[in-house]
Amino acid sequence: MDITCHKCGHTADHLEFTYLCKNGCPACGESDLRRCPRCGAECVFSRAESLENEEQQMEELSRTLAAIPRSNDPAVRDEARRIISRLSEMNRRWNIPQLGEFIMARQRELLF
Repeated sequence: MDITCHKCGHTADHLEFTYLCKNGCPACGESDLRRCPRCGAECVFSRAESLENEEQQMEELSRTLAAIPRSNDPAVRDEARRIISRLSEMNRRWNIPQLGEFIMARQRELLF
């Protein structure tokens, strides 16, 4: 799940931003206060907001993965591994059976 720094515009996975503390309350929606690795600004990371965009990201990554041809080229295989890893991570949160089946099928086709 990506986060963008409001100060410098740096965008990266939320895990690259240093965790500082919880922010907010359960009724309003909890979020994390994190520090930007580039400029040091304190940024609010809302999991609920980030999950809204994740469905679209999964669709885009799935289309990209579907278009990757079987190849012995290490760069193509590395890209497939990266996408498969990212989609698998996302699907652990969403638990979409069809996506899991698609990921496994493409993994068998492209990496074995």
